[in-house]
Amino acid sequence: MTDEPDIALWRRALAYWWYTWGLSLCYWGIRTAEQSFFRAGVRSFDRAIHVWPGFAGGFYRRGLIRGRELSQHLQGIADLTMAIELYPEWPDPYLQRGLFQRFHGDPHAAITDLQRYLELGGDRAWRGEAERQIAMLQAELDENARAEDKKIEDGR
Repeated sequence: MTDEPDIALWRRALAYWWYTWGLSLCYWGIRTAEQSFFRAGVRSFDRAIHVWPGFAGGFYRRGLIRGRELSQHLQGIADLTMAIELYPEWPDPYLQRGLFQRFHGDPHAAITDLQRYLELGGDRAWRGEAERQIAMLQAELDENARAEDKKIEDGR
């Protein structure tokens, strides 16, 4: 994903091996609904990142599994943030971080991430969902602002 000429080819190959192993473990986690497979997958992504610290795909996938499957939302957001820092023109981490922020974080940050996903021309299949989430977030924020204004007016 990132172009790092100073990383030896063997390190990249080993990182991809650990990454692929992590994907296979997560596949079995989905098939069996066993959390242990997801935790093992995260450990494999950890190894891939250890071998190649600039491997945006490893951070992305680890963030997805942490946030979606292991309910470690803050860690998932941190991993997705790292993937974005390593490869800022990759739309997928913005979508996933935006969705995590939407349901477990900051709605303003969610809107920013989802809009950035759309700007980068993310996958057509997910564009509609990103637009729908932005509209829902805007409506919720507007409703909260109106409620806050009413509270202030009633308090006077």
